[in-house]
Amino acid sequence: MRRRLTGSARKNSVFGRTALAALCALGLAACGTARAGDTESERAAVRAENRSTASPAAPASKDAAETEGADFLPFMELLLDIAEPCLPSDLPTAPPPEELEEALAEESELRGTASPEEPLPLPDAPIPTSAPRDPEDAKKETELSSVEKCEAPLHVDRITKALEKNPDPTPAQVAGTLHDLGYIEERVHTPRHASDPVEFTLDLRLMDSQLCLSGTTTGTRTTIEAYGGSPEVECQDVRRTS
Repeated sequence: MRRRLTGSARKNSVFGRTALAALCALGLAACGTARAGDTESERAAVRAENRSTASPAAPASKDAAETEGADFLPFMELLLDIAEPCLPSDLPTAPPPEELEEALAEESELRGTASPEEPLPLPDAPIPTSAPRDPEDAKKETELSSVEKCEAPLHVDRITKALEKNPDPTPAQVAGTLHDLGYIEERVHTPRHASDPVEFTLDLRLMDSQLCLSGTTTGTRTTIEAYGGSPEVECQDVRRTS
């Protein structure tokens, strides 16, 4: 059973999740470097790090800070909350605060001794290791990580229950229901052509994850399948193998 937070602990938890989401949305390469300590905000940060490292590394398909709306941060928090039961329990712990302060002080002292006339060396540009990826190859379905295979049914269950409350849904109603569940408009695709059942695709890829959902619903019957998609293509463009 998940522990409920009250008072200042609850505020710290919300602040930690929001700060983490903001950093990752800006595309920082080190958004997973925080380690879990004694506070809820540190545990939230390490959950996101573990989710990122649990999936095969893949380049980001877009800059979230530029392309996502104001509801992107709550969307990230939703994905982190749902994935939490699927993450390993033996998460690493952070060093004591005094050790962190000493390390920061030493780093600041070392930087202060550098000669101002000598500019810091810039890293060499990476040497391309291969030819650009074939666009058709990027459309191939990818393997989900163990964490994604665990969290997929959790999304499917909550979506199915919500969609079955509408006996005769339209694409717009399906999109609205998904948005009410916390899935942002930019990540939901519902073709507007007349069809029975209504089709929809949901992009749950965050950081390095590859989780996509594809489903149909008549209101009384909903079917949803999970699959992996490269961040280089839209979820609805992935060529399914099954």
